[in-house]
Amino acid sequence: MNEERNNMEEWLQIYSVPPVSEKRIENLIFIGKDYINSSDFNKNSLWNMLLNQLQYLPLSFWVVQTTLVAMTIMLVCLLGYWQVPFYYPLTILSITIPLLVLLGVREISKSNIYDMWEIEQSSRSQLVKIIACRMLIIGLLDMFIVTVILIGMSCYYQQSIIGMILYGMVPFNISCISYLFTIIKNEKGQISYHLIACMICLMVAFSFVLKQKFLFEASMLWGWGTFYLLSVILLGKAVQKYLKHEKMIGELEWNLQ
Repeated sequence: MNEERNNMEEWLQIYSVPPVSEKRIENLIFIGKDYINSSDFNKNSLWNMLLNQLQYLPLSFWVVQTTLVAMTIMLVCLLGYWQVPFYYPLTILSITIPLLVLLGVREISKSNIYDMWEIEQSSRSQLVKIIACRMLIIGLLDMFIVTVILIGMSCYYQQSIIGMILYGMVPFNISCISYLFTIIKNEKGQISYHLIACMICLMVAFSFVLKQKFLFEASMLWGWGTFYLLSVILLGKAVQKYLKHEKMIGELEWNLQ
């Protein structure tokens, strides 16, 4: 055994690695890049990532979301049965929207809130892509819920569908913008408290603004449209900054900055 080991050490000392041509190196790099870009390597398509993240939404999220939506619909229908002016149920909905959005925002940002970002950042899919998929799933779900309720209110109260959607989507966009900027500007240990404080402020502001009857006059529809366009632009910038913020968390931590 010792003789074989000595022979191996002697062979390693006299062995020299033959030079590799530049052509073979370039060919190997080309084959590697071609494999990485192929479907065999990159099986995490957008659809697969969406399905993957959908199964990680906890049961508690669906239960609370469903309960909140059911209570809102029942309350709106009850107010409609009592034939109260339509801006009263609209105010109820606008107060519910910040809570509805908050549930989704906590699911979107839970990697940072629960200090799980490092594990997910080390996975095959980048953390930014994972969060973007969560935002797409929860954002579309909330928009669908709010839109369905608004269309039902529009049919019941014989109001313009476009007007009703604007009345609901403006508070929805403002809520999303406020929560995203709150997360960006605050440290992870204080995020939960600041999000709750932000929700309370939004509820108070929406309940006060939507009680102003003149806002629902036909002449004010162009103003709602302008606010909606502005909120969409700001929401796009907020999403962009939030994704950049999530990406920078890992880079700053790993670089000890």
